[in-house]
Amino acid sequence: MTALQAALAAAWSMAALQGAPAAPPVPVAAAAEPMTVEPAAVRTAPVVLPLLLRRDTPIHFMVINEVTTKTHRAGHRFKLRVDKPVIVDGDVVIAVGATGWGEVTAATGSGNIGKSGKLQAKLLYVESRGLQIPINGTNAAKGAGGGGETALGILALGPLGLFAKGNNAKIKAGELMTGFVEQDIEIPRAVPPGL
Repeated sequence: MTALQAALAAAWSMAALQGAPAAPPVPVAAAAEPMTVEPAAVRTAPVVLPLLLRRDTPIHFMVINEVTTKTHRAGHRFKLRVDKPVIVDGDVVIAVGATGWGEVTAATGSGNIGKSGKLQAKLLYVESRGLQIPINGTNAAKGAGGGGETALGILALGPLGLFAKGNNAKIKAGELMTGFVEQDIEIPRAVPPGL
């Protein structure tokens, strides 16, 4: 008889002598077996590494609304639309239709004596996967001069012909522009459903 069995038997005998109802003895085999708990299966999420969008990767845009020196001044921001997808390692990181932004940096309206307007703009960033990806690129436009009209105006109207205006500079709706990624940037990978 083991020490544990002897202690249980003594406790049972003592309870029986005192007239108290005793709990039935614990079977020795059950008391001697250690309890084991099976660990739950641990499920770990797969590691998803980001994609690296490299500096100077070209991004092709289309101008959505016309930007002109007639109505826009320096500081005006205008919207662009991505015209071709940007793909890294088989994953589309910038989809067609993503929004890009540009800004007018200088605008000079057309003037008298056939002076044409001038417009300069730069690209700022494109929005994709919750990020604003900085891009660079510039565009300059110059309106057609009104020199021929001015000469005709002087002949027909005398000095009043000097007030013939040149054309405003504009970046037309639908015009294509190309920008370039300003610096290497990590783009989160699209996680397939169910992971």
